[in-house]
This record gives sequence, structure tokens and C-alpha cells, in this order.
Amino acid sequence: MITHTRAGRAGLFFAGITGVALGLLSVQARAEQASTPAKDPNEILFEKGMKALRDDRLVSAIEAFRTILSNAPDLHRARLELALAYYRSLAYEKARKAAERVLKDPTVPPNVRVTVLAFLAQVKEDQKRLSVKNHFTPSISFGLMYDSNVNIGPISDVVQIGNQSLVIAPGSRPKSDSATVFSAGLVHRYQPGKRFRAGQRVGQFLWQSEVDLYHRAYFSEHDYNLSVLSASTGPAWVVPRHWRASVDARLDYVWLGGTGLALFSSLNPTLTWQLPDAELSLDATVMNRSYRDDRSTLAGGNGGHNGVYKRAGASYARYFNDRKVAVQGGVDWYDFNAHDDQFGYTGPGAHLAAFVHAWSGGTLFARLGYKDLNYDGMDTTGVVRDEQERRALAGFRHVFSGGHLDRWALKGSFEYTRNRSNDAVYDYRRRVATLTLSRDF
Repeated sequence: MITHTRAGRAGLFFAGITGVALGLLSVQARAEQASTPAKDPNEILFEKGMKALRDDRLVSAIEAFRTILSNAPDLHRARLELALAYYRSLAYEKARKAAERVLKDPTVPPNVRVTVLAFLAQVKEDQKRLSVKNHFTPSISFGLMYDSNVNIGPISDVVQIGNQSLVIAPGSRPKSDSATVFSAGLVHRYQPGKRFRAGQRVGQFLWQSEVDLYHRAYFSEHDYNLSVLSASTGPAWVVPRHWRASVDARLDYVWLGGTGLALFSSLNPTLTWQLPDAELSLDATVMNRSYRDDRSTLAGGNGGHNGVYKRAGASYARYFNDRKVAVQGGVDWYDFNAHDDQFGYTGPGAHLAAFVHAWSGGTLFARLGYKDLNYDGMDTTGVVRDEQERRALAGFRHVFSGGHLDRWALKGSFEYTRNRSNDAVYDYRRRVATLTLSRDF
């Protein structure tokens, strides 16, 4: 499924501020002054300013319109375009003053006056939103899950190790079970009001933090109950309609069967360029994995699973039908440098995803994923593992409107995993079905 990072959510926050009224603003302002001579120097400068505005070269656009107004203060079409350039530069107070000055002229046509009033309402709304320095968003989710292979047991009850055929012990064979799932989180976005120049454009600086708790409790297989407590924080930079970036530091503490298992600490940079009806993203993870020795049954409990995990990825998303349909494809590279080579690996991965607004409040999504991992050392079975993992996910999400479930979201998904390995112990299938109810407050 196509998702957004925290910087991505911030980018959407700013990208939604340009509405239909702004398009009418330019059209009607030009219609108002259609009698301006085509060869007039101000007209030539106006055309240059409009081209700069279309190209989002906001500094040049502002300079052009201000120059025109210094020569012709009553040229309202230039003042309205200046207001729009200020608005896109996040200079809301200047945008408001420029638009209000136009309204003071009693000769402004009624249709233009209505559009300018709509523009001012949008400016006021966005200015108010950005004036809130601290914004908190709590969330909650709960539901049910079915897992066909809780313990990741192998497909066959008999595996071949060298020249020997060994029978898998009953406790290691695939176990199916149902579970309850619960998660709760709190996102904090700090807006210090800091802006920065990015070439011809203006961006906004943010700081975002998040705390999440996830818990999965199986009905029978309690030894595989999973809990994860996560915390992250870091800066984000957003240039509306062009690019966004973030770097967050993250800690994840993992419990398995009710007992502490591991602490993961990571750094996660992301960078996304916004293109016409498309996005190109780069992201990476550098993570230190530290397992408790008394819980690590691997390599005799000597911490062989510990190590540094690295991943780098690139993805491209394309939007269709007024962004009601999205398709995303991406590639990844994985590298885990474990203390014990039998647990370390490298290899590529790829994914393809689709997202469709299928009905009012409802979306459908699907995702295909692939990994090809080559391990660094010989396993205890005497094999150097070479594995290909394939995953297929499909699901839906519906946001209720009105009634007792207003703003609650119902989400259902089914995921199938097929891991093929040259070591039969790690050759497995897994099916997971999940149904959850969630809400952001």
C-alpha cells in the first residue's frame, strides 16, 4: 500500500491550500483589465511575472508584480497576482493586505469581489492553522487477526539435511491461531514558524515526534505474543508542491511472549520530489539491532543475531483520475552485518502497489513484494542460505461519516507470504488476515 512518511503528511498539509478560487482569481483579474495595451511595458513585465508564477519562481514573480505596482499602483490584476505569489510563499499577512487593498476600490466588479473574498477566507484559514505551534494527534486501533503460521514452521514435516532425512518435531511444525491486535499512538508536530529560501521558493521547517504501542495477543500460542513500543523524533523540511524531506531518530523495544527480546535504534532519512501527478522518493534506514543474550537462542545465546541493518530504497508513484488512482513501484537493497555470519545477509528487493478511491469514503489497495537474500555464512544445518521471499497483500479501508462511528475507519487485509529457501527448515508459507477499527482524534 502506498503510504506517506511524516514529512509526507506535512507536505500534504501545505499542498492542499490552493483551491478553485485561486484559479478564478487570476482569470477574473485579467478579464477586469483586458483593455491594457498589449505592447505596454507593464504588460510585458506582467507576462514575465505570470510565467514566473506558473513556474513557481516566486521570488521573480514577486519582484515583477511589485515593479509594476510601483509604476501603476491601481493596476489591480498585478496586485491580485502579487497576493497569490505571497500566498504561495507562505507570506500570508502580505497576501491579505494586497487582496484587501483591491477590495477598497469601489469599481471592482462584483464577480471579482466575490473571488477575492473567497481568497481572503482561504488565507485566514491557513494563517490560523500555521499559527498553532504545537499540534497533537492521538490515534487508536484494535481488531482481530488470523495467522496460519504463527511460529514460521517449515512446509514439510520431513526435511533433508545433507544426506539425512529428519522429521520436524511437533513443536516446530506450523501452528495456526487467531489473535487480538491493539495499537495506540500520539503524533506531535511543532511549527516554530521558521521559513527558509529554497532557490526561488519558500519552505517551512517542522519538528515531528511520535510514540506508538503495538500489541498482538494470540488466543493459544502465548509464547508468540508480540509487543512493540516505538518512539521517534526529528526535523522535517517542506517546500509546498516541490519537495519534502525528514530525518528521524527512532527506538523500538520488542517483547516476545511477554519478555523483553530486543532494542532497535535507527536513523531514517527520506526525500521526496513532487512532480506533475507523480512523486519520486528516496529513503534509507541504518539500524542497530541489539538482542538480549538470555533471549537469543541463536548461536547458543551469544548475541550472534546482533548487528547493523541497512536498507536503501527508491520509489516512484504516479497519480491518475484526479488522484483517485495511484500506482507505485520501487526497489530496495538490504544489508545486515550480523555478529554471526550465518544470520547476516545482503540482497535486492522490489515492490509494486496500487491504491484506488473506489467509493465515497472507501479505498482499495494492493501490494506485491519480493526479496532475494543471500546469507553470509553457513547455518547450523550445514547450508549457506539463499532465499526468495514473495508477499502479496490486498485490502480495503472505509472511513465512516456520521452516526456513532463518525471518522472511524474500518480496515481489512489479507497477506500471503511464500519464502523459498535452499534450506528446507526455512521454507514456509504464511497467511495473515486482519480486520481493525481505528481513528485519529
